[in-house]
Amino acid sequence: MTWLSLSAPATVGLIVLLATAVPVLIFGDSTIRSRWLTWAVIGVIVGAAEKIGVAGAVIVAVAVSVVCLLEYVRLAGLRPADLAVLIAAGVGAPVLAAVQPAAINAWLPFALLAAAVLPVLSRDPESALPRATAAVFGMLWLVWAPAQLVIIHQDLTLLVLTVALTDVASWAVGKALGRLPGVRVRPFAVSPNKTVAGLLGGALAAAFVLAVTGEFSWVLLLAAAVGAPLGDVVASMVKRHAGVKDAGTWLPGFGGLLDRADSLLVVAPLFSVTLA
Repeated sequence: MTWLSLSAPATVGLIVLLATAVPVLIFGDSTIRSRWLTWAVIGVIVGAAEKIGVAGAVIVAVAVSVVCLLEYVRLAGLRPADLAVLIAAGVGAPVLAAVQPAAINAWLPFALLAAAVLPVLSRDPESALPRATAAVFGMLWLVWAPAQLVIIHQDLTLLVLTVALTDVASWAVGKALGRLPGVRVRPFAVSPNKTVAGLLGGALAAAFVLAVTGEFSWVLLLAAAVGAPLGDVVASMVKRHAGVKDAGTWLPGFGGLLDRADSLLVVAPLFSVTLA
């Protein structure tokens, strides 16, 4: 892979990575260094997947779906039988998206029905509704949404770079300006650390990435600026329900993969609709 063969998003991502490497590794604390290194690994994986093409996107989508489902099932209190149905769909959906992209949306209602069947037929009527609700939501969020990565496999780097810088800017601006009058409002009860200042910072970062990569449109900006924080809030809701801070402990600086992919899995379908 040569410099001239890199896409505009990949080039911007490489510049950001190189520009921040020295100050982060020398002056950053352990958490910042862990996050930077994790993003570096994610960037390499996504860049390689985009270069490979559809097959690379399928591998990434299956991995994201399966790992996130393993974390989600534990948080949502689902059962092994529910996990088996979700995992089977999580492997099959990206393959279907690669073979027949137009079929992935037609397949969705049947997938949601399959997720609800076992809880509905359960001999435990008290848990049937919350279990079915969690399974259907998992099918939509962690099976159908990752499959969209295959649909937009040519724009994987753009998606990840936009979401990454939106998340980082939202955190940094929220921390720096979150106490100023007018922007210190905290609109989400399930994620009280998020402020209006952070949301505005994330929106500006998304606009910057889309502009410098030549992909700016108001629809894509709306998808990133709204979808990224919404995904984080949804994950916070699930974790709050489970009474935990992170979805896992294995991913340095982030917890579990669901902690990192939450925003991505809301923005991806929105980008898919917009870029189609």
